[in-house]
Amino acid sequence: MSFMNNSLSISALLRIRSIKSFAQTFLLDTRAGQKLFLYNDEIPRVINISFNEKTCMFSCRMCPFAEDEVRSHYKNKSEMNFETLKKLIDSVPNDPFFSFDMSSIGETLEFEPLSEFIKYMKKTKPLVNTIISTNGVLINPDKFNALADSGLDNIQFSLYAENASDHAHITQTKNFDRVKENVLSVCNERKRRNLTKPFLQAFMIECKENSHTSQRFLDFWGDHVDKAFLRPIYNLGREIEGMTPNFPKVDKGERYPCIMPWYSTAVRSNGDVLPCYMFHWSSEGWDHAVGNINDASLKEIWASDEYQKFRSCHRRLELDGYPICQRCDLWSAYTNVWKRQGAEYVYDPVQVIDFLTPAGEYRGG
Repeated sequence: MSFMNNSLSISALLRIRSIKSFAQTFLLDTRAGQKLFLYNDEIPRVINISFNEKTCMFSCRMCPFAEDEVRSHYKNKSEMNFETLKKLIDSVPNDPFFSFDMSSIGETLEFEPLSEFIKYMKKTKPLVNTIISTNGVLINPDKFNALADSGLDNIQFSLYAENASDHAHITQTKNFDRVKENVLSVCNERKRRNLTKPFLQAFMIECKENSHTSQRFLDFWGDHVDKAFLRPIYNLGREIEGMTPNFPKVDKGERYPCIMPWYSTAVRSNGDVLPCYMFHWSSEGWDHAVGNINDASLKEIWASDEYQKFRSCHRRLELDGYPICQRCDLWSAYTNVWKRQGAEYVYDPVQVIDFLTPAGEYRGG
């Protein structure tokens, strides 16, 4: 999920183009800010883009790539062409509220034209936030410099663990030392060039088995990147062997609608738009495209019958047609912005008290 690097400064004020981008910059720690930030009624705030689809070099326990069916599905490489990119970029307003989140199906840095594509994105929609996620295996000072010169706003390093043993357990590889050296070389290169962008952030996946290392991770990487943080593990539609969530299992009877159908969407390399990023990861989702960016804009796809049906089923919690959503617990990671009205849930508009109410510990933002 994207992290926005906004500070209370004149430059941040100058970037504001809407009430929602103001909320994103100044109000995310309040319930009002979360409501404005998460719920969108024309196009989602976060557009997850898969420039390339390919079986990953890692086989992380919490990732569906650990499953043979998923690895087999993505064994044939697929890449986005420039015309599809142009149509996608044209669909998004030039507003810092929106974010292009480039986390490919596989490793993002395996896409050779990545810097060229980002340069076009920043030239065409300079205010839209851009972020790539990488496992760090392929990053080096030369690739970092190309990304920095493209105008990229953020790099997120998926480090997963504080030490080699935990990293090997999670990723089922022995790349920890290489990844650590690569990321440190990038930090040193940015410092050498005296750059403030890309904003660098790194996270570890926290579970009961590794939580005793969390503070060490934050202490070490906090000295090198702009933001080091912990990401709690969620099942994301599947059970994860050997990684136990720190929080108690959520009672399905307490379920409220998932915000993802209003907050985020996913675009495949061929232009297919999926209703949620999690649909990349299961045969139940591969045929659930709600449109294609080569045929219609995001706004038109948002208004399509298929997308409206998906959101309506979530508002009513009628998810029999979406088994991925039935299993997934990501809904509980975000602020509850809903109220019950008859047989369905509706958006609970911002009230004065919401500006005074802390948002709590949620992933939104």
